[in-house]
Amino acid sequence: MELDVLPQLACICASLNRASRSVSRLYERALDASVPQFTLLYVLGRQPLVQAQIAELLTIDRTTLTRTLASLERQGLIRAKAGKDKRERRWSLTTAGEKELAHLRPRWERAQERLRKRLGTERWEVLITELTTVAAAARMRALDGVDRFRPRKTTPPRL
Repeated sequence: MELDVLPQLACICASLNRASRSVSRLYERALDASVPQFTLLYVLGRQPLVQAQIAELLTIDRTTLTRTLASLERQGLIRAKAGKDKRERRWSLTTAGEKELAHLRPRWERAQERLRKRLGTERWEVLITELTTVAAAARMRALDGVDRFRPRKTTPPRL
Protein backbone atom coordinates (compact mmCIF):
# COMPACT_ATOMS: atom_id res chain seq x y z
CA MET A 1 0.00 0.00 0.00
CA GLU A 2 1.31 3.43 -0.93
CA LEU A 3 1.11 6.00 1.86
CA ASP A 4 0.07 9.58 1.17
CA VAL A 5 3.13 11.76 0.97
CA LEU A 6 3.23 14.73 3.29
CA PRO A 7 5.91 17.40 3.25
CA GLN A 8 8.57 16.86 5.90
CA LEU A 9 8.64 19.37 8.71
CA ALA A 10 12.06 20.48 9.89
CA CYS A 11 10.91 20.67 13.52
CA ILE A 12 10.69 17.35 15.39
CA CYS A 13 8.10 18.84 17.75
CA ALA A 14 5.84 19.90 14.87
CA SER A 15 6.32 16.52 13.19
CA LEU A 16 5.40 14.62 16.36
CA ASN A 17 2.38 16.86 16.96
CA ARG A 18 1.15 16.31 13.41
CA ALA A 19 1.60 12.54 13.75
CA SER A 20 -0.09 12.56 17.17
CA ARG A 21 -3.13 14.45 15.87
CA SER A 22 -3.45 12.16 12.85
CA VAL A 23 -3.13 8.97 14.88
CA SER A 24 -5.48 10.26 17.59
CA ARG A 25 -8.15 10.99 14.96
CA LEU A 26 -7.83 7.47 13.56
CA TYR A 27 -8.19 5.92 17.04
CA GLU A 28 -11.00 8.21 18.20
CA ARG A 29 -13.04 7.40 15.09
CA ALA A 30 -12.50 3.68 15.71
CA LEU A 31 -13.15 3.86 19.44
CA ASP A 32 -15.96 6.41 19.42
CA ALA A 33 -14.30 7.56 22.65
CA SER A 34 -11.49 9.90 23.63
CA VAL A 35 -7.94 8.57 23.43
CA PRO A 36 -6.93 9.97 26.85
CA GLN A 37 -9.86 8.27 28.57
CA PHE A 38 -9.29 4.98 26.75
CA THR A 39 -5.58 5.13 27.60
CA LEU A 40 -6.35 5.51 31.31
CA LEU A 41 -8.86 2.64 31.21
CA TYR A 42 -6.29 0.50 29.39
CA VAL A 43 -3.48 1.31 31.83
CA LEU A 44 -5.66 0.82 34.91
CA GLY A 45 -7.00 -2.39 33.40
CA ARG A 46 -3.46 -3.77 33.56
CA GLN A 47 -2.99 -2.90 37.24
CA PRO A 48 -4.13 -0.36 39.85
CA LEU A 49 -1.78 2.60 40.14
CA VAL A 50 -1.30 5.69 42.26
CA GLN A 51 -1.74 9.00 40.50
CA ALA A 52 1.99 9.80 40.53
CA GLN A 53 2.73 6.50 38.74
CA ILE A 54 0.13 7.26 36.08
CA ALA A 55 1.53 10.76 35.55
CA GLU A 56 5.07 9.37 35.25
CA LEU A 57 4.12 6.51 32.94
CA LEU A 58 2.06 8.63 30.53
CA THR A 59 3.93 11.92 30.99
CA ILE A 60 0.72 13.75 31.78
CA ASP A 61 0.71 16.93 33.82
CA ARG A 62 -1.11 16.53 37.12
CA THR A 63 -3.88 19.02 36.31
CA THR A 64 -4.86 17.25 33.09
CA LEU A 65 -4.60 13.86 34.75
CA THR A 66 -6.72 14.95 37.72
CA ARG A 67 -9.41 16.29 35.36
CA THR A 68 -9.46 13.10 33.26
CA LEU A 69 -9.52 10.83 36.32
CA ALA A 70 -12.37 12.88 37.81
CA SER A 71 -14.38 12.51 34.61
CA LEU A 72 -13.91 8.74 34.56
CA GLU A 73 -14.77 8.57 38.27
CA ARG A 74 -18.01 10.56 37.69
CA GLN A 75 -18.91 8.09 34.95
CA GLY A 76 -18.44 5.27 37.46
CA LEU A 77 -15.62 3.68 35.44
CA ILE A 78 -12.81 4.04 38.00
CA ARG A 79 -12.48 4.41 41.76
CA ALA A 80 -9.80 5.60 44.12
CA LYS A 81 -8.73 4.04 47.39
CA ALA A 82 -6.22 5.32 49.89
CA GLY A 83 -2.65 4.33 49.09
CA LYS A 84 0.21 3.50 51.45
CA ASP A 85 0.69 7.21 52.08
CA LYS A 86 -2.47 9.06 53.18
CA ARG A 87 -1.88 11.58 50.41
CA GLU A 88 -1.82 8.87 47.72
CA ARG A 89 -4.84 7.68 45.83
CA ARG A 90 -4.65 4.25 44.20
CA TRP A 91 -6.86 4.15 41.10
CA SER A 92 -8.49 1.02 39.70
CA LEU A 93 -11.30 0.05 37.36
CA THR A 94 -14.81 -0.54 38.63
CA THR A 95 -16.92 -3.37 37.25
CA ALA A 96 -18.45 -0.81 34.87
CA GLY A 97 -14.93 0.28 33.85
CA GLU A 98 -13.95 -3.31 33.13
CA LYS A 99 -17.05 -3.72 30.97
CA GLU A 100 -16.34 -0.47 29.12
CA LEU A 101 -12.75 -1.53 28.49
CA ALA A 102 -13.94 -4.93 27.23
CA HIS A 103 -16.35 -3.09 24.91
CA LEU A 104 -13.64 -0.73 23.61
CA ARG A 105 -10.77 -3.22 23.35
CA PRO A 106 -11.89 -4.87 20.05
CA ARG A 107 -12.28 -1.41 18.49
CA TRP A 108 -8.82 -0.44 19.74
CA GLU A 109 -7.35 -3.69 18.37
CA ARG A 110 -8.90 -2.95 14.96
CA ALA A 111 -7.40 0.56 14.98
CA GLN A 112 -4.03 -0.91 15.98
CA GLU A 113 -4.21 -3.47 13.18
CA ARG A 114 -5.32 -0.87 10.62
CA LEU A 115 -2.33 1.35 11.37
CA ARG A 116 0.04 -1.64 11.63
CA LYS A 117 -1.02 -2.75 8.13
CA ARG A 118 -0.55 0.75 6.75
CA LEU A 119 2.93 1.06 8.26
CA GLY A 120 4.07 -2.55 7.95
CA THR A 121 5.01 -4.71 10.92
CA GLU A 122 8.72 -3.89 10.82
CA ARG A 123 8.15 -0.11 10.74
CA TRP A 124 5.49 -0.50 13.47
CA GLU A 125 7.93 -2.26 15.82
CA VAL A 126 10.69 0.26 15.13
CA LEU A 127 8.28 3.14 15.70
CA ILE A 128 7.14 1.80 19.10
CA THR A 129 10.78 1.55 20.20
CA GLU A 130 11.80 4.91 18.76
CA LEU A 131 8.84 6.80 20.25
CA THR A 132 9.68 5.40 23.68
CA THR A 133 13.28 6.55 23.20
CA VAL A 134 12.17 10.01 22.06
CA ALA A 135 9.89 10.41 25.09
CA ALA A 136 12.67 9.35 27.45
CA ALA A 137 15.20 11.68 25.82
CA ALA A 138 12.83 14.66 25.96
CA ARG A 139 12.27 14.06 29.68
CA MET A 140 15.95 14.20 30.61
CA ARG A 141 15.61 17.48 32.50
CA ALA A 142 19.12 17.42 33.97
CA LEU A 143 20.63 17.54 30.51
CA ASP A 144 18.50 20.58 29.71
CA GLY A 145 20.19 22.56 32.49
CA VAL A 146 17.28 22.33 34.91
CA ASP A 147 18.73 22.86 38.37
CA ARG A 148 15.97 21.17 40.30
CA PHE A 149 15.74 17.52 39.40
CA ARG A 150 13.23 15.59 41.44
CA PRO A 151 13.96 11.89 41.78
CA ARG A 152 11.03 9.53 41.27
CA LYS A 153 8.98 8.86 44.35
CA THR A 154 7.50 5.75 42.80
CA THR A 155 8.79 3.24 40.31
CA PRO A 156 6.88 3.36 37.04
CA PRO A 157 5.20 0.06 36.16
CA ARG A 158 6.03 -2.02 33.12
CA LEU A 159 3.08 -2.33 30.73
